[in-house]
Amino acid sequence: MPRVPRYLKNIACLESLWNEDLESRLSVLPILELTVRVTDVKYVYLTCNTKAELRYNLSLLGRKRTYGILMLAFHGDPGKIELAEHVTISLESLSTMMGRKFAGWVVHFASCNTVQTDPKRLARFVAETQVALVTGFTQQLDWTEGAVMDLLLLRWLQDYRDLNALWKHLQKRYPDLIATTGMTAFPMT
Repeated sequence: MPRVPRYLKNIACLESLWNEDLESRLSVLPILELTVRVTDVKYVYLTCNTKAELRYNLSLLGRKRTYGILMLAFHGDPGKIELAEHVTISLESLSTMMGRKFAGWVVHFASCNTVQTDPKRLARFVAETQVALVTGFTQQLDWTEGAVMDLLLLRWLQDYRDLNALWKHLQKRYPDLIATTGMTAFPMT
């Protein structure tokens, strides 16, 4: 796995509505706020419910040169993220929208099943976007367990430049939670 250019990696997060209940308070925002408090990084949080918003927000975030983590908090299916009203975006479409603006970043799919796909698709996504690492979940998640894994990943990403060492650290320290959530990292060495 490649090294990222710096230890502290500010976080850019895109999140869609989790359900049609507009009064629902379910969000990854508290995870970002806690990460910032314990690590001193910055974050940008944008809601993203349509394909046009996704394209626009990615173009904005791709300009953030002091950032290094893109967190995509959506529903997911194998090889896809799902925006509001069941609009799906494939990894291929996402890589086209991202281009190489996120080269060297870590992309975390905070979504069920998105990375549960053919490794060749993930390899193409990495090659086309030039991201340093893709992380995500390979199964349906309990919200709380997924949130805990998101928090731990975001926290420990701040201490490692060598992403292989980061992944080994997470596997050693949290093997049960990784197994429960189906957390994985790509490419793995």
